[in-house]
Amino acid sequence: MTVTQWQKEINLLRHHEQRNKLLTSISELNATKDTHQTLYSILEECCNIILETKEYCLVWTGKRDAVGTGITPLVALKCGRIPKDVCLRLIKQVIMEMNESNPAACALLPGNQVIIQDITTNQYSPALQEMAAITGVRSCSSWPLLYKCHEYGVINIYSDQADVFTESEVNFLSLLIVDISRALYCQEISNSIKFERDLKREIIDTVQALMVSISPGGHILSFNSKAEEITGYSQEEVYGKYWVEVLVSPDDFKQCQHLVTEMLQGNSNNMSFQATLLAKSNENRIIKWRASILPDFEESQVALVLLGIDVTQKVQADLALNRAIAKWENLFTSIQDPALIVSSDNIILDANPATFAAARKTREEVINKKVCDILHCGKASGAVCPLETQISMRKSMTNIVPLRGLNGNYLITLSPLTPTEGHQEATLLIARDLTEEEQMKAEAMRAAQLASVGELAAGVAHEINNPINGIINYAQIILDDPYNSENIDNLHRIIKEGKRIAGIVSNLLDFARRNEDTQAPVILQEIIINCIDLINHQLKKDSIILELNIPETLPLIMCNSQQIQQVLLNILSNARYALNDRYPGVNPNKRITIEGGQINLKHKSYIRLTITDQGTGIEQDIMNRLFDPFFSTKPSGEGTGLGLSISHGLILENNGFLRISSELGHSTTVIIDLPVAETTRGENDN
Repeated sequence: MTVTQWQKEINLLRHHEQRNKLLTSISELNATKDTHQTLYSILEECCNIILETKEYCLVWTGKRDAVGTGITPLVALKCGRIPKDVCLRLIKQVIMEMNESNPAACALLPGNQVIIQDITTNQYSPALQEMAAITGVRSCSSWPLLYKCHEYGVINIYSDQADVFTESEVNFLSLLIVDISRALYCQEISNSIKFERDLKREIIDTVQALMVSISPGGHILSFNSKAEEITGYSQEEVYGKYWVEVLVSPDDFKQCQHLVTEMLQGNSNNMSFQATLLAKSNENRIIKWRASILPDFEESQVALVLLGIDVTQKVQADLALNRAIAKWENLFTSIQDPALIVSSDNIILDANPATFAAARKTREEVINKKVCDILHCGKASGAVCPLETQISMRKSMTNIVPLRGLNGNYLITLSPLTPTEGHQEATLLIARDLTEEEQMKAEAMRAAQLASVGELAAGVAHEINNPINGIINYAQIILDDPYNSENIDNLHRIIKEGKRIAGIVSNLLDFARRNEDTQAPVILQEIIINCIDLINHQLKKDSIILELNIPETLPLIMCNSQQIQQVLLNILSNARYALNDRYPGVNPNKRITIEGGQINLKHKSYIRLTITDQGTGIEQDIMNRLFDPFFSTKPSGEGTGLGLSISHGLILENNGFLRISSELGHSTTVIIDLPVAETTRGENDN
């Protein structure tokens, strides 16, 4: 073998070794997970391997810029002592324009390699010759990186020797460039596939539904993140397991397995079903599933895809709603008073049986009718129904009105209902029949009033006896000496005593008279003085000291004077009983204090009246029962238990407030707040 042949064999082995090293490096780079740097890394590694050949001193790669009018360097590797930044500057000068003076451009434009065996000849561009003068390069070659119409740029190889690119070297480099181009293409395709796979996985994981793929044998192949979240199992834990064992509770196991088996055996490609899922935490979740057979069922490993929506909260909410509706219907039906649901345009949407009974009409005669037509038996043409006005304005209201349609007097309560989506605005109307209740209340008040009259009778009789005896004595004096000059004074005394009797009798008759419901501006002091006139004898008899502290400047109060008088008499009677119980005889602490003053409550003016006795007081555990009807702390036969109950009701009817505070064994204070009348004292006096 000649020296030349031997040299060729050596070069061939060297070429094979370099190519093998290149392919091995590419394979190792393809195995990396860093997809963002792989293409760049392949180019850099290939340039390094090419540069290991002793004939080559500079290798760089570039690609078309975004506009396509120039080339952008990607990798620049070189040997020698020239700084990298100097090399990069010289390269940019050479590739400044995409024209025939740029070997890289000449390689990219037609897609063929460009070989320059000696740069120092004058036929090449000044930039290329400057590069040769500074770096010492003599020859260069530019190779387009093309594969299956995909362009990845251009690779440029420089040597410090002339005529280095022989036929064998060009053939070797051609194979090497094809390997590099193929590697770049494969990596691009791999990255694209991986990107699409990751994108699909990301889409699947972001879907707010359970997504599970199942093999033809019913084993789980994939599990998205929502399925992992709901079940509590990871994809690794469920992979290969039978789907019903993971996705269905034991109670629904057979039914769901049968449904899916029927679908697989039948002609249907999809179906829907709902089942309970037992999560890893032993929590039951209700899942609504949609099962679909893939179009490539016979060729794919995946037989079925399950898409599930967690409807646990909705199912629980529906159950709670159904229970609430059933409870509401039960309550609505069992209400003993007429109850109606009325729309904002005053149409009766629903009513309970008590309404039909009170109206003496059937359901068909009431529902979908105007509320005024049913409750008031209609209205005159052009008239406005206050009830319908309140309902249409969606305002709460409580009022006592006569309802001809329900045959009685009723306490009406309007309560606007909170509108819900898909439902119109409505108001709940409840009518409480007060006809019988008012009669019972009137009878109870009358009985309490008559009991108070009986209690006052003895004291009033004694109060009348004193002035009558005075009248008799003065008359006898006049008869004994008709012409006495002092008889004029005696006659005046008779008139005074007679007026006193008339006042006492008038107070008693006013109190005994049946109450009227009218309210008017009155002077509080006058009501208190009238009460004292009726019980003054009893207070004196029991040695009770009465202290009265009512300023004369107090404004008028708006009330029913008879009702307030009855309240005060009940309270003073209770105070007298408590004082006698604590102090059977005479005692300086045996006293009742009455005080008055003006206050403001909720931006309104009131007169506050406090009545305090130093009696036995009240136990705290019965304080909340004081206003209960027929509850009394007095021994059997000494009290009806209606006094405070009626008093509380009367104060409320007069738009006031009544409260009691007490300390056992020390004192009791009754606090009454009554609204100030708009009319002033001066106007009333005039």
